[in-house]
Amino acid sequence: MRLKNLTELADLLRGLDNNSPRRKTGFDMNKSAYCIGGWVQYLNRNTRDLELDRAVATICPPDMSSHEIYNLCYPRGIGNPAWKATPQQAAKAVEILRDTGKCDWEEVMK
Repeated sequence: MRLKNLTELADLLRGLDNNSPRRKTGFDMNKSAYCIGGWVQYLNRNTRDLELDRAVATICPPDMSSHEIYNLCYPRGIGNPAWKATPQQAAKAVEILRDTGKCDWEEVMK
């Protein structure tokens, strides 16, 4: 599977099971291999050497703000609850970014 857009990323995140004993099904915003960008890198071999936000940018519309993509991968603020997001919450964050062009972790984590 190769992710082509943000909708595919959101669908993938929704399907992840954090309770699975298989390592490659895990999601953790605090670990680069298992966060939003890590999943994009894992599925898109040509982005594996890129920073997480740059890897995610490869599946975003060309006019999307790099600042918003960066915030999706690295939620602002120490102690921000987004660092503990579930795969389903991360999927919602991706959909908000896709639909509005803005990353809104505050809305997601309500």
